[in-house]
Amino acid sequence: MSRSPFAEELRSLVEDLATAADRDLWAGLVALGLHRVGIDEARGGSGGSLDDLLVVVEALAGHGIGVPIVEASTADWVIGHAGKLADGLTTVLLLDAAPDTKSGTLGVELTAVPWARDAARLVLCPPGAAPLLVDLGGATVTVRSVDNIAGEPRDTVLLAGTPVTVIDGAPRYEEVRERLALLWSAAVLGAAHGAYRLTKTYVSEREQFGAPLLKIPAVAGHLARMRVQLVQADAALALARDGAPLGGAVDIARVTTAAAATEIAQLAHQLHGAMGITEEYPLHRLTRRLWSWRDAVASERRWAESLGQRAAEAGETGVWTRITAPSAAINDEE
Repeated sequence: MSRSPFAEELRSLVEDLATAADRDLWAGLVALGLHRVGIDEARGGSGGSLDDLLVVVEALAGHGIGVPIVEASTADWVIGHAGKLADGLTTVLLLDAAPDTKSGTLGVELTAVPWARDAARLVLCPPGAAPLLVDLGGATVTVRSVDNIAGEPRDTVLLAGTPVTVIDGAPRYEEVRERLALLWSAAVLGAAHGAYRLTKTYVSEREQFGAPLLKIPAVAGHLARMRVQLVQADAALALARDGAPLGGAVDIARVTTAAAATEIAQLAHQLHGAMGITEEYPLHRLTRRLWSWRDAVASERRWAESLGQRAAEAGETGVWTRITAPSAAINDEE
C-alpha cells in the first residue's frame, strides 16, 4: 500500500494522544491542526494530503476512539474551496435530494446529523446542487440529542426558516460522498485492526489446561479468518487510495471493509467469550464502532449495487481490464 512519507510521524503523534479522554483528545487534535490535514494552508488548513489524513483517521480508530475527525475534516475541506476557515467544529451531512432554498432559508427536519450538538456550523451536500452552509447557533435551529450504537452523536436538527448560504466553488455531492466513504473505510479498517490485535493478545495470553487458547485449532482457525478479512480490506483500501476518482475503487473498499467489520466483530466476541462484553474491557469500544461505522454514508448493499451498476456500464472488456490490472503490494505487518 502506498503510504505518505509522514505516515509514521503522524501515527506516532496520534499514539501519544490516544490515552486521553475523547473530549481532551479532540482538543489536542485541534490544537495540533490534525483535524485540518489535507487542506491547503492558505485556506486555514494544515497542509498535507488526503493520504496523511487517512493515516490519522485509521490510527485513531485503531484505539476505538470516537471523535468527529471524518466529519470535521470533510466539512472544512468543502468550505476551504470557497474561502478561509473559521474556528469551531463544522460537521457535514449528505442529503437525498436538493431542498428548496429560493427564499434563502430552509425549513426541514434532518436526522442522524453527526456531532450536531457540538458543532457551530453544518454543511449540507445535496445531489445536483452546490453545498449549503448553516449556522447551528441561530434561534431558528433546534438540536435533539440522539446517539448511535457506539454512543456517538447522531442528532436530529430542526431548521425553521433558517438562513442558508450557498458555498460557491465547493466540491459537489459525488466528490464529497467519495471522500467520506474513503475516510470511513479507513476508520473501519483501523477499528478492525484494533479488534484483531486485542483478540490475538487475549488468546495468546489466556490459558486453558496449561496452554494458551491459541493452541486450540478452532481458536487458531478463527484468528486466521480475522487476518484474512484484514488482508482483503487492506488491499481494497490500497486500491481506493491509489485509484482514479469515481472509478469504483471506493465502492470496493466500502463493501470489503463492511464485510470485514461484520466478521471480525463477531469472531472477536466469540473468541473473548464473556470477557468481551464487560464494560471495563476495551473490546466493545472497537466492535460497537465497527457496527456503527460499517454502514456510514450508505449500507454495504448500496455500495454493492453501485459497484454492480458500474460493472454493467463498463461491459465485459472494461470489467476484465479492471480486475486484471496490477494492484499495489500489501504490507503485511501483523
